[in-house]
Amino acid sequence: MASIPDPPAPGAAQGSDEQRGDYQVGAPLREGWGGTLRDGRYRRSGLRVTVQDVRTELAITPGLVDRLAGIGRRTVAVRNPHLVGVYDLVAGQGTLQLIAEWTDAPTLAQLLRRREIDQREAVLVVDGVLAGLEALHAAGLFHGRVGAETVVVEPDGRARLAELAVCAAAASPGAGPEADLRAAARLGLELLRGSGRRGEPLRRVLEPALDTAGSSDAAGLRAAVAGASGIAVDGRLQERATAPNPPRGRRRRWFVGAAVLVLLLAAGAAAAILVLGGHQAPRPPGPLAMSSDAALTVAPASGGCNTTFVFVGRGSVSGSGTLVYRWEQSDGQSSATTSLPITSDDAAFQLTQAWRLQGAQTLDGSMTLHLLSPVNRTLKRPFHYACS
Repeated sequence: MASIPDPPAPGAAQGSDEQRGDYQVGAPLREGWGGTLRDGRYRRSGLRVTVQDVRTELAITPGLVDRLAGIGRRTVAVRNPHLVGVYDLVAGQGTLQLIAEWTDAPTLAQLLRRREIDQREAVLVVDGVLAGLEALHAAGLFHGRVGAETVVVEPDGRARLAELAVCAAAASPGAGPEADLRAAARLGLELLRGSGRRGEPLRRVLEPALDTAGSSDAAGLRAAVAGASGIAVDGRLQERATAPNPPRGRRRRWFVGAAVLVLLLAAGAAAAILVLGGHQAPRPPGPLAMSSDAALTVAPASGGCNTTFVFVGRGSVSGSGTLVYRWEQSDGQSSATTSLPITSDDAAFQLTQAWRLQGAQTLDGSMTLHLLSPVNRTLKRPFHYACS
């Protein structure tokens, strides 16, 4: 379990030998990337904390203490459920200890050594990592070493970035938000390695991020992952993880259609996904019909430099047949006309498309989902991009 993330010494990010007595240090918990992590407690309030003995070879690196202190001061103010918070830094003669939020959760690397994780767990891990990066990057910070050994997984499946500040302080030249995103994409692809065809939409979202240069849009990538997964993440998608198993004789089907991701200044990929509606009683077969609840959303609604806008179209359907659609951008570009088969077991559809903008410009644009069959209907959503 994790402690309530309240700093034991508000406003502090660097201590001294005199402050060492503020912390009671207990038994080792595990080896972290930056050094041994120990059980600890802040004596003044009794708050349980994690004390990391920074590795000697790091602690003696010229300039590391000053970098760690500077980064630590800024990191203290960043609070997010997907980050293991940083509280304090205690520097003594020949020793350096980083005080962080308490958690006894295993690292992702430890978890993977014990067992394999399924696709739903992989999505939750990637979402948590990107949520943590989103908070760090928004504060002008970066992690510096995103990987299975620096991600912890709580019992509820929540992934959290750990060893903040120390990884950034020790990072090699060139590290930054862009490298964080590439590392997060690599981690996600590793977790999806055994997912087969079900993981293909996610791989199409993550693979372009490996080659993205100059992009630090964690929010956009997170939204794209959520849209491509079809798995409930933070209530943003239809809840499927806790739904009962379907009756015997029926099984869930995934239909993946090709979608063309058209960029203004960069290339990428997107996938269209059919989301199954749940576990309703079987309906008599009939021609495909679409309800009037079809809608198009965008996340984010506005963005700055190097933003990926993710558009998600959803709606209820009945009967069976073929859904035909096309994505149309306000700059005149459009996707190919795509056909998506729907069976009588499917109660809803979900289609996802992304549009990435880069470079200095201001644009009030829009994306249109043009449904061609079984009805002719257009769903349009505006967005705003500004980069100077």
